[in-house]
Amino acid sequence: MDQVKVTWPPFFREMGLRVLEYQERQPELVSLLQDAGIAINHDEGTPLTEIDPFTFFSLVLKHTSEPTALAFFQKLAQQLNVHTSVPLDLTGVPWSNPMNAWFFAYRSERRPQDIPTLWSLTRQALTGVLDEVTFAEALNIRTVALAKLTQGLFWLNPELFLPLNGVNIPYLESLRVLGAARVASLPEYQEVLRAARPFAPDFITLSHTAWLRAQQGKQVAALIDGHFPFEQFRKDAAAYMTDRVKGNMILDRKYAPLLMDLFEAPSTIFLKPSRSPYSGKEQVAVKVALGGGVKSEGKSFGRALMFADNSGFEYVPFPAGLTLEVGWPDGKGDGPRQALQDPARQQQMLTALLAPLPISMPATLTLSTDFGALKLLPLQPEREGDIRATLETYMQGFGKSRRLRVGLTLTPEELESPAFAEHLEAALTYTDSLTGILDALAVAPEIIPAPEVIEVPGQTQVNPARQDAPLPGVALNKILYGPPGTGKTYRVVDEALAILDPAFLQAHPGAEGRAARKARYDDLTTQGRVSFVTFHQSFGYEDFIEGLKPVMDDRGHLTYRIEDGIFLQAVKAAGGLPGTPDIPSSSPTPALPHGVRADGQVWRMYIDGTVPISQVRDLSLTRSELRMGSWGKTPKDLSEVGFDEMSGRQSLFKDSMRPGDLVLLATGQDRIGAIGVVTGDYRFDPHSNPVFALDYAHARPVHWLAQGLNLSAITVTGKQFAQATLQRVKDVTPAQVLAHLPQATQQAKASTGSSALPHVLIIDEINRGNISKIFGELITLLEDSKRAGGREALNVTLPLSRRALSVPRSLYVIGTMNTADRSLTLLDAALRRRFVFRPVWPEPQVLPVLTLPDGTALDLRKLLYAINDRIERLLSREQVIGHAYLLGLPATLDGVAGALRERILPLLEEYFFEDWGKIREVLGDDGKPTELQFLHRVQGSGETRYRLNEDAFGNVDAFTGVYDRLNDADFPFES
Repeated sequence: MDQVKVTWPPFFREMGLRVLEYQERQPELVSLLQDAGIAINHDEGTPLTEIDPFTFFSLVLKHTSEPTALAFFQKLAQQLNVHTSVPLDLTGVPWSNPMNAWFFAYRSERRPQDIPTLWSLTRQALTGVLDEVTFAEALNIRTVALAKLTQGLFWLNPELFLPLNGVNIPYLESLRVLGAARVASLPEYQEVLRAARPFAPDFITLSHTAWLRAQQGKQVAALIDGHFPFEQFRKDAAAYMTDRVKGNMILDRKYAPLLMDLFEAPSTIFLKPSRSPYSGKEQVAVKVALGGGVKSEGKSFGRALMFADNSGFEYVPFPAGLTLEVGWPDGKGDGPRQALQDPARQQQMLTALLAPLPISMPATLTLSTDFGALKLLPLQPEREGDIRATLETYMQGFGKSRRLRVGLTLTPEELESPAFAEHLEAALTYTDSLTGILDALAVAPEIIPAPEVIEVPGQTQVNPARQDAPLPGVALNKILYGPPGTGKTYRVVDEALAILDPAFLQAHPGAEGRAARKARYDDLTTQGRVSFVTFHQSFGYEDFIEGLKPVMDDRGHLTYRIEDGIFLQAVKAAGGLPGTPDIPSSSPTPALPHGVRADGQVWRMYIDGTVPISQVRDLSLTRSELRMGSWGKTPKDLSEVGFDEMSGRQSLFKDSMRPGDLVLLATGQDRIGAIGVVTGDYRFDPHSNPVFALDYAHARPVHWLAQGLNLSAITVTGKQFAQATLQRVKDVTPAQVLAHLPQATQQAKASTGSSALPHVLIIDEINRGNISKIFGELITLLEDSKRAGGREALNVTLPLSRRALSVPRSLYVIGTMNTADRSLTLLDAALRRRFVFRPVWPEPQVLPVLTLPDGTALDLRKLLYAINDRIERLLSREQVIGHAYLLGLPATLDGVAGALRERILPLLEEYFFEDWGKIREVLGDDGKPTELQFLHRVQGSGETRYRLNEDAFGNVDAFTGVYDRLNDADFPFES
């Protein structure tokens, strides 16, 4: 590889040294840039007074034009007294993003240490010795990421540093230099530099070679002298008017990456740019998504559309230029309308709509046709009265479409103006602010009045309010049904939270709140509020209701004992308490509080020793936890250390203690302060509360049955406690302990009985079991009116234990069923009548749009929708393919190809009984060139055979060909 000859490094180095002299005179440095003719945005309405050296260079290099940038460097060199000659060219210098040129955030988001950190890193870069802490702090600055930071280091010292950006990382990976995309620390960066150095004479040559390679095979648009190349886009669009399908794909590949880079502005918080290629054969356009929002959901959405002329049309005509549009999509739902009834929110919305914009065309507002003919209302101060009236009309439109959209357009002249960056930033700031308000209004809870109940005349009965009354609008028995892979089991987490903790569900919406919701679900499961079971062909009544189970008594004799199945356990947890089995037992077991195992062990434990007042102990009781310390050592996760590194007490705490065991909290050698039942496994938790930060990081969840006790250990257990932190109490059973603690057992009964806390029983794959065999007589009691406290409440006598059973109204049953496995029409009719059925269909909109190395966008949303649309037409809706089939796979063409070959094709074979002609139709092969068909049709010997075309699985056009002849309007989501 020949070395690239450049002239800029000495000049950049000396200029960097001169800039360092201005650390205490940063306003002067800002003025030098402005005097040179460089525009600098305000810092949230006030002039910028702080700056760092990286940003200084970036503000020059944002102009993306060699003559312009060199002219600025010439002026700045004179002002800074730089003696090194101004370079002849900027070969090998990576440009900065004009929409994200600052290396720090706006002042409201800027931390006090951000800019000083960048000054320190500049000094280190020029000396060639970086500090690990400074590097990490710089990497954590809000608007700085790996690519941007390493690019700045490269400007100042290209002999030692290499930019790890979207150009160099793929090239390094092709050279088998791995890990560049995952660098998160200085040692990792240095390791990549060490591995990359042998492949080129210097880093400038390597970076420039990577850039040249990136230009081969793809043409990505770039800014021209700081403005958008709209005239070139106009010419490119005109060339594809006869083949719009191909034109949309090529134009997306060329212009969408540039738009994506431009939309990553530091001033935006709520806009989320992502690839969303325009498809169809009606018109040519480039599109980028700016946020989520499905037509059937209530979230806000955003998109950018670029048309070459005034012929663009969506639901209204779109002018030539770049249009940004945000709003609420189609669909029903009155939550935003109800939220807008608040005068303060109305005014906030109006202020955002009327915010000034330095562009020629005003923003416009439009509603759906539910409110009359579509019209674009200009958002101008002189139209404030009309805007208020339109919002009032929208607010009173209960039951009508939720749709409300705001759009603004940068004209071709503004796109090619020297002030393009300022125009675009103003447009992005306007739409971002509005999106934040729309998001807040969209998640406002919708108040739905309870409907009247249809009653039989003469039989209306007014029941007194009960603590266990069902939650309004929540079905006691429901089944989530749908095709495979649609996320039915995934969705039961939210269904359970809607019953057990609706406020938490409301506070953590969307994909970003999923982890928190799942953690809360797990916590409720640990507390015994959720039960989960999967039906199968061998599952029976004795597993679900009750059955005789063999047990070995204390004398070694085999006896039989009635044990409750999963359903009766759920009934107990929901506050229903079936009586004691009415059959003799050779070793009767006293009734125990819920969660306590009869064969469980009894433990004694100190928390913070025997001190009379302890914050650690009190907090542990409040949080329903056991806490163990590390005795002055640095706490380590016991799950990640060897057995030899744990003390004996830690080993007992982590491995020997089991859920269902009883624990006695000791406050002295002869004192018991609390008793509880262990409800979960060990976890390492040093950060949830500052009290536990330095010690007591080892935790187990526990349900305290009784607190505030002052009982004698000798009386309860027959022995005093030793001084060890944790100890097994030998020869003592939970029943023996609880027999001495009537107040504890009464509290336990209260906690499991009279409070009637809602309990959720989840039955996965409910249609795979023999319903009549499993449910038995229970099927009668599941009906709402037949439950305890209902108008037609019934009891049944269990045939085995002779206990009377009624089902409490605090027990909720959620089932899931796969419609491809068994049709709804084949489900037990008695069960169908007692459950409500909620469909769970594929959600292609949750899938990503992949950007492949050659710049092509592969839209998995459209791919899945097109396949399912044809399956539904040829078979039925119950046999479409769920979005989970395209989740959890590598975000590469090979990953998608593997999913199609190994997950989807076998399912299609089963669906169509190996009718390969129909499978070809599902994959769109009939409309594709032969080389892009996944299945080749081969004629021979008077018969038709089919062969898999392996080459097509490696060609992205074979995948885009599945959907590229469908128009954007054909997809039921904001694509």
